Amino acid sequence: MNEKMHWRIVTPATWPAPPAEMSVSTCAEIEECPRRWALSAAKYPELWTGRGYPPKLQVAALAGSVVHLALEIITKQFTLAGVPSMNDPSAPQVLRELGGYTHVVEECVEHILKRYIDNPRAGLLMEHAQRTLRGQVPMLRARVQSMLSRIRLPKNAPPAPVAPALKSAGPPSRVPLVNGIYPEVEVRAKSIGWKGKIDLLVLGNDACEITDFKTGTADEAHKFQVRAYAVMWRLDEELNPSRRAVDRLVLAYERQDVDVAPPSASEIDELRRELLARRQTVEAALAAHPPSAHPSTETCRYCSVRQLCDAYWASATQVVSDDGRFGDIELIITKRHGPTSWDAVVVRSRDLPAKTPALLRLQQHEDFKEGTRVRVLDGALARDSEDDAAPAIVTLGLLSEAYYKPLGHQNIG
Repeated sequence: MNEKMHWRIVTPATWPAPPAEMSVSTCAEIEECPRRWALSAAKYPELWTGRGYPPKLQVAALAGSVVHLALEIITKQFTLAGVPSMNDPSAPQVLRELGGYTHVVEECVEHILKRYIDNPRAGLLMEHAQRTLRGQVPMLRARVQSMLSRIRLPKNAPPAPVAPALKSAGPPSRVPLVNGIYPEVEVRAKSIGWKGKIDLLVLGNDACEITDFKTGTADEAHKFQVRAYAVMWRLDEELNPSRRAVDRLVLAYERQDVDVAPPSASEIDELRRELLARRQTVEAALAAHPPSAHPSTETCRYCSVRQLCDAYWASATQVVSDDGRFGDIELIITKRHGPTSWDAVVVRSRDLPAKTPALLRLQQHEDFKEGTRVRVLDGALARDSEDDAAPAIVTLGLLSEAYYKPLGHQNIG
């Protein structure tokens, strides 16, 4: 399967249960489209042993993951060395011990790509992703430097205590946190069933600060997220039994830091009720099998399971590039045209009428049967505007995928 771009559509083994602990990102994803989350989180033993449906490799998203991981690694070393900022005389030595910015970024590129080694959808794209990300190393390094240049860690807050060696191999201990600097802290509000991962938590005699690194553009939803972290920290009975409140929230973007007002005691209670209510609402949305779908141009544009969703293909929201040259299209095969091409008719396309004749061009041999439905994602679309009888040409390129429904295949989404 790693060597193909066209695969059989498979059904989930079972529909997933709601997460045992809800996160802000998962909740928002379910609210936007319950079926998308369910199709993504279901099990597909016919495809692989990994979790959920194999995600498509998106190079732009991977670049952000590389920057975030590099920030995590360098920040951890700064805290262990007691370096409060890049302006500290000890900062260059810490970076040298890590191998320098470029080395850290290159290592992060390889680490992120390793996550996709067993992904059956990534095989044909791995070389492209490696080449692209390696070519972006200077730019990724500059992004990391820009964000690190603004980090200011309080000098009166010591590094977090180092866990005993015997415990280092297991999960982090969930014991009350003393004053210190803590990168990557998972907070859990068990009373309302929520969890979150704080990028940087600083606890000092006069400070309780949460910083969240953001590698994308500013979004109002980010402010809600860090305020939700403040609630989860306050309700985490294991890490914060004294119910210490946060006095500073920071969203660290590539070019600026944004301070967010920490929630007051009354606001924490309101947010706690809101989080609990939102959890209950999304759990109810996932009770239906299949869960409801919310197809729209914006919701579906970056959906990695839209090939499985019949609601997407039944709507008029198929993804098409701004210039109309690439997009999604569903076809019915009529007969073989050549060794790697097939005659077909359009079933659904945002810009082409149903029953429009089409020619599907593949990069590999495939034995389709007459009447097979094929769903093409990100195919190259072309048609002679001056000849109404000319077929639409649908060509699969490196970034394209095609999924087919065997004859008699039932609807799944």
